[in-house]
Amino acid sequence: MINSLSSSYLWHGTLDTPYGAKVSWDALSYPKKEGGVGLRSFGSWNKTCGLKLIWMLFFRAGSIWVAWVRKKYLSRYCFWALNQDSASVSWSMRCLLKLRPKALPFLRISIGNGDETYFWWDPWTPFGSLIHYLGPEGPSSLGIPLFSLVKDSLSTAGWRLPPARSDLQLHLYSFISTIQYSPTNDKPSWVIQGKTCNFFSSNAVWKAIRPFSPQVSWDPIVWHKVTIPKHAITTWLFVLNRNPTLDRLLAWGLDVEPLCLLCGSCPESRNHLFFECPYSTALWKEITLKLGFQDPPYSWECIIQWLPLAFPTKDQSLALLLGWQASLYEIWSERNRRFHNGTSLTHNSVLRIIKVNIKNKCIALKNQKTKHGEALFLIWS
Repeated sequence: MINSLSSSYLWHGTLDTPYGAKVSWDALSYPKKEGGVGLRSFGSWNKTCGLKLIWMLFFRAGSIWVAWVRKKYLSRYCFWALNQDSASVSWSMRCLLKLRPKALPFLRISIGNGDETYFWWDPWTPFGSLIHYLGPEGPSSLGIPLFSLVKDSLSTAGWRLPPARSDLQLHLYSFISTIQYSPTNDKPSWVIQGKTCNFFSSNAVWKAIRPFSPQVSWDPIVWHKVTIPKHAITTWLFVLNRNPTLDRLLAWGLDVEPLCLLCGSCPESRNHLFFECPYSTALWKEITLKLGFQDPPYSWECIIQWLPLAFPTKDQSLALLLGWQASLYEIWSERNRRFHNGTSLTHNSVLRIIKVNIKNKCIALKNQKTKHGEALFLIWS
């Protein structure tokens, strides 16, 4: 529900239009390197906050909330064995219990005297909970009760275990034979990607549990350091080919004329608009000529590959990216003027708007004394 409301507000400015999103909220929530815009998914972030509460149960004994939960729910039962469907469990606690599969890989327990660790439920071996590793028949095959503690099978004399009857039991015995009794208490630790953490890092946990998508190669040319936000968003949508060009409207079954509104001679598509259309070709040629290019590429795919390699210096590359994104934005604006309003601007007027927007951005960067502000101002002045 929250994702639907957020998507509606982002794309339509209201909360009551759940349809018509150009990009799904799940796709938006990926990092920029993976094709999204870097917004965090409410679902994965909510799980991260829930995992912090589970972390507190093991590492914040002084918390009043932890003391209350331990007294109410954990005085007689193991956290990992609580029935989440029980009517006696509160809604908030039920939410935490549903996160146990997510929390289990992060928790490790080092055995001391075994006085506080459940043999079958707590993650004190590399195999996770032994009840899941050996299965429901594990307690009967080893002769160890379901809710017994590690101390019931470990003493100063060593382990009291029956002979192994399966390969799984043999692997388990091979590990626990390395554990010796110690008079110290059992010690939990929180491990993220093989690294033990002395505190809870929401960012690290979120990165560990969030969904992943393959990295994209084009994120540096969309989300560069000096981008104009509205230009970057428009560029991102065109890279994904999600803006409603006429070829897409026709594919959706709408009754529209397919011809490009800028040149009137070819069917409109993203690749035609940028920059195979004679109208946009002339604008792109003017912009690149300002930067010293006599014959830039005009096809969409070639431009995407060319932009990161066009200049050897960072300042020149950023200047080119500013020009490219501004051209995309203003050409699309001109197309929309003709499509929605029936009005148009001359070629020179659109070119002047592109240059003014770029110069204003450069002036702002210069006044803020940013790293590239002065150089960009000189290039575009």
